[in-house]
Amino acid sequence: MTPYEMLRRVARGESAFDGVDLPCASLAGAALASLLLTGANLRKADLHESDLQAVRLQDADLREANLRGANLALAILRRANLRDADLRRANLQHVRFAGADLRGANLQGADLRHANLFYARLDDANLRGARLDEVEWTGAVLIGADLRGAHVDPRKIPGVVVTQSDWAGYALDPRAELMLLEPELRQQAIWRRLDFLRWLIRSGRIVR
Repeated sequence: MTPYEMLRRVARGESAFDGVDLPCASLAGAALASLLLTGANLRKADLHESDLQAVRLQDADLREANLRGANLALAILRRANLRDADLRRANLQHVRFAGADLRGANLQGADLRHANLFYARLDDANLRGARLDEVEWTGAVLIGADLRGAHVDPRKIPGVVVTQSDWAGYALDPRAELMLLEPELRQQAIWRRLDFLRWLIRSGRIVR
C-alpha cells in the first residue's frame, strides 16, 4: 500500500490499517485521527503536524519518525518503538506509552500532561522544556535523559529509574515488575542474580 492509497481509503471512511507497511512514508499534515494502526511499520515516516488524535499505534515501529508538532492526544502507543523519533512540540496529552521505547527521542517542548509512561524507556531522551504535569511514571527509565526546563522533576517521584544506582534498588523491590528490562539485559549475570534475590525476598526466605 502507498501513502496515497491509504489516504484515499481514509477519505472513504476506512479506519482499520493494522500491520500496514509504510516505512519512510510522507504523511505530513495528514488527518489520521482514530485510525487502527496496531503493529504498523512507520519507521522514518514523515508525520509532522499530522492529526493522530486517539490513534491506536501499539506495537508500532516509529523509529526515527518525524512527529514534530503532531497531535497525538489520547493515542495508544503501548510497546511502540519510538527510538530516536522527533516529537518536538507534539501534543502527547493522555497518551498511553506503557512499555514504549523512547530512547534517544527528541521530546523538547512536547506536552505530556497526564501521559502514562509505565515501564517506558526514555534513556538519553531530550525532555527539555516538556510539560510533564500529572505524568504516571511507575517503572519508567530516564537514565541520561535531559530534563532541563521540564515542568516536573521525576527524580522526586517514586518508582522512576533515573541513575544507574537506581537499577538494583528497583529490581530488588518485591512490589516491582521487571517488565522494563530487555531480554538481553535479563541474560546478563547481574540481572540473573537480582532475579534470584527477588525470588528469595518474595518467597519470604529472606527479609529486606
